Amino acid sequence: MLKRSAAVRLVLGFTLGIAFALAAGTAAGQDCEVGIGAVGPMSGGAAAWGLSAKGGAEFEAALTNQAGGLQVGNRKCLVKVFSYDSLYTAAGGAAASNYLASRDVHATIGPVGSPETTGFLPVAKHNGQVNFSVSYMSGVISPNFPLAFHALQAPVTWGPLLIKRAKDKFNFKSVVIIAPNDQGGTDSGKQLDKMYSEVGVNAREEYYQRGTTNFSPLALRIINANPDTVETSSVPPGDATILTKQLLEAGYTGTIGSLGGVGSEPIIQGAGGVSKLKTFYWLELVPVDDPGFARLKADYRRVMKAPPPENPEFAVHVIAAEQLLRAISLAGTDRDAEKIAAELRKMTPESRYFGKGGWRGKTIYGINQELAFPIGLSMVVNGKKLPVQRIDIPSE
Repeated sequence: MLKRSAAVRLVLGFTLGIAFALAAGTAAGQDCEVGIGAVGPMSGGAAAWGLSAKGGAEFEAALTNQAGGLQVGNRKCLVKVFSYDSLYTAAGGAAASNYLASRDVHATIGPVGSPETTGFLPVAKHNGQVNFSVSYMSGVISPNFPLAFHALQAPVTWGPLLIKRAKDKFNFKSVVIIAPNDQGGTDSGKQLDKMYSEVGVNAREEYYQRGTTNFSPLALRIINANPDTVETSSVPPGDATILTKQLLEAGYTGTIGSLGGVGSEPIIQGAGGVSKLKTFYWLELVPVDDPGFARLKADYRRVMKAPPPENPEFAVHVIAAEQLLRAISLAGTDRDAEKIAAELRKMTPESRYFGKGGWRGKTIYGINQELAFPIGLSMVVNGKKLPVQRIDIPSE
């Protein structure tokens, strides 16, 4: 009887030991956390851009966590997003890097615009942070900042092709390019001026003070210039809606273009609907007629219990977040930016929604750290939207 009791105690002790070990393992798994950042303007006229970065990062984190977490070494870790409103300023970009450093975050989606990216890069280099920016600034990536990656292509890559297709369709001969009068606006405005000019379009630039809420004087200047088309891609989404409304109210009947991150929604909203637009062309940062885009939106609604952000950069941020989390997993750490960057460079970019991509950037920036996934060109003709033209971006 004593032997039997001892055996029972031994079995119970062994069983409890396993239970405690499993509980400890579960607790350890719960304590394992991967931190990534989301940096961009989340208030003001450019808020849609920053909120799309936040939305893309948070969606990828939620999707990963729903599947049990991110594999990091021999552990599955929950992903947490630390977001920061960089206010679309250089000071805000620098502050964002320091905030992430205070939370021991070394990989981030964003910054979004040129001013904040300018402030972010040198501080992030010091803090040891990998980032994916969508800025069109000329130095968004370079050998001087080896931890910086570009989530999309600047107009210089796809601009000539898209402008030529739009010109052939709408037969425009002159353009007024609208942009804010700061670095973000002038960088992209001058690039667009050069590209339109190179395909034989007479280009003129018009700049306005960032923060402007009344575009009537600018609309009148545009009317007096009488261009065949107005290019709005450098205008923040909130500003683009007001500008379009006041431009049409002033009597503008020409074409509107948006070959950048603004997309179609702010223009359509400002016009009062697609049917109110005579001729309109815009860049799709991903081919939105592809089945993968529909799957992305459906997954977002399912996981986040909300509609996805309307801003076109949202899908780009999702793609970038996919690559960032994959690189963290391969590196076995979220704290060593050098290891994360090394894994990014070695791997072939791939998205569950848009398939395989590539790297490019050597020709323009001197470093192959720019994602290359397909884009699209959309058009409205006489109030009716045409099918999206898919355009593949080659790797280098």
